[in-house]
Amino acid sequence: MNTIDNPIFGRLGESEMVDPATWNVASATYRCRLHIVREDDGTFSAVVLNLPGAGSCGDTEEEAVENAKEAIRGLVASYADAGESIPWKEGECEAPATGKLKWIRVDA
Repeated sequence: MNTIDNPIFGRLGESEMVDPATWNVASATYRCRLHIVREDDGTFSAVVLNLPGAGSCGDTEEEAVENAKEAIRGLVASYADAGESIPWKEGECEAPATGKLKWIRVDA
């Protein structure tokens, strides 16, 4: 099977590739970069660096990551419903010096 490296979707096979003009597909896998920070109150915040407006928080790092995945799914669905392209940031996304960086994959 042929594959493609894509900064947004990661490494995907031809059967997994999504045509951006057809956001009404059942599911696609998105590769997202998170910046995770432990807040002063002990909770965690997770901001998606390559998708403006996506992020969440949680009592644990794991919960913050899972909540960020839900935020990503919601944004992707919102753009699909509106017939708009998803405003992914391509290339290396700048992150603050503090905190943790983590790549995740999200099915949406």
